Amino acid sequence: MQRIFRHRTAYLLTPQAYQTALALLADAAAAAGPIATVIGIAGGGRRPAEEIATRLGVPVCHVEAQHNTSDALYTQATGTVTVNIPDGFPAAPGGRTLLVDDICGTGATFTAVAEALAPRLAPDVRMDTVALCRNVGSPLRPNWWAWDVDDWVVFPWEPRPDTAMQPLPMPERIHTP
Repeated sequence: MQRIFRHRTAYLLTPQAYQTALALLADAAAAAGPIATVIGIAGGGRRPAEEIATRLGVPVCHVEAQHNTSDALYTQATGTVTVNIPDGFPAAPGGRTLLVDDICGTGATFTAVAEALAPRLAPDVRMDTVALCRNVGSPLRPNWWAWDVDDWVVFPWEPRPDTAMQPLPMPERIHTP
């Protein structure tokens, strides 16, 4: 599994497009039924998870997962994901849980985190996945995402690299599998 990078220009997720995407993602997830909790995959999924949980009025917690060997542009994922579930991580209540990350590059992070969390979840938990972006090379399709991308993405909370960037368009709809 490899992410696709055209190497033409990095995409920049502007704060305005980010806020619009969060609203659309939260609305799409809520339309599918009640949500009990949101779990953010740190680092990049932390902020979107917190903001989606706030919009939905549900609790949020975080797990850590490391997939990339560095934050350098165009770094391919290793395929190996290290998951750290913090001590005191709350058991997710029954019902629907949203697992949120900034990007679904290959799907390996979503898969590894879901597997690591499985023993801690109530038997009736249904885990749905949400990402701001999905790399077109990913075989995994989250339940909801805002953009299909074919190059590196710079998110609002990341430092801006010294390279040409093209803003992602304002999202008008959410993708589903």
